[in-house]
Amino acid sequence: MLYKIFTVYVYFQTLFCGCGPDRRQGDFERPDFKYKLEKVARLGEQIQESSGLAHAPDSTYWTHGDGGTPAELYRFNLDGELLQTLPLELQNHDWEELAESKAQLYIGDFGNNLNNRQDLQIHILNKQNHTLSGTLYFSFEDQTAFPPDKHNQRFDLEAFFYYQDSLYLFTKSRGREKQLKLYTLPARPGTYVARLQESLPVSAMATAAALSPNQKRFAILGYGKVYFFEVQNGSINLSGKHYCLPVGKTGQAEAILYTSDNQLLITNENGKLFRLTLNR
Repeated sequence: MLYKIFTVYVYFQTLFCGCGPDRRQGDFERPDFKYKLEKVARLGEQIQESSGLAHAPDSTYWTHGDGGTPAELYRFNLDGELLQTLPLELQNHDWEELAESKAQLYIGDFGNNLNNRQDLQIHILNKQNHTLSGTLYFSFEDQTAFPPDKHNQRFDLEAFFYYQDSLYLFTKSRGREKQLKLYTLPARPGTYVARLQESLPVSAMATAAALSPNQKRFAILGYGKVYFFEVQNGSINLSGKHYCLPVGKTGQAEAILYTSDNQLLITNENGKLFRLTLNR
């Protein structure tokens, strides 16, 4: 019942959302380019609650389900057809996101709705044979209570990507004041403390992140909007030039991926697949 109520809330939130609050609070600019959002397919019924995206061979893509779904990766094409199911000998506590380097695939098991998890982890797979290379365990350097009080619940996590041997994490704020917080981790197995880099006020909760192929910008997905940030001097931060694009038709969108420097895929938990084209 609570899930249904939340889904209805998200539907109306995305339907009427705009970027006005983000321009006022976070200095987001209006896009200086045109863009087009279109629904391209519906994912096969076997793919439940798509919550991450990564590239697979031959112009196909990997996704996975949210917490409570099987510990499997699903390969699909742009028609939404399921091409492969890859079972993994892992547990899906709350898988939320995929990231990738040239050789590795990273599965973020770090969903933390209640802000009380002390077993946050990222599984690292070899892209070629899909064997487990290791697991990265981490905590947030500024979290001291599990959970913190309701006004400071800023440690849910659904968004990250790989860049230059590091992982960049973007938290989902559930506190009174919505904030996008950026943390970094080494991209290798071990136990680490995620270091806070900076934060920015935003109106939407971050549900996914993606870096463009040319590494000149990155996107943060939220319910009903996408935030774009320019990469400055090779540095990933929140202080570079940034834009907000309303994409209300995407509903409870949970995954985003660049397919080219000016085109992205978005999936939502209802199995819809969208293409976002930027006419720069």
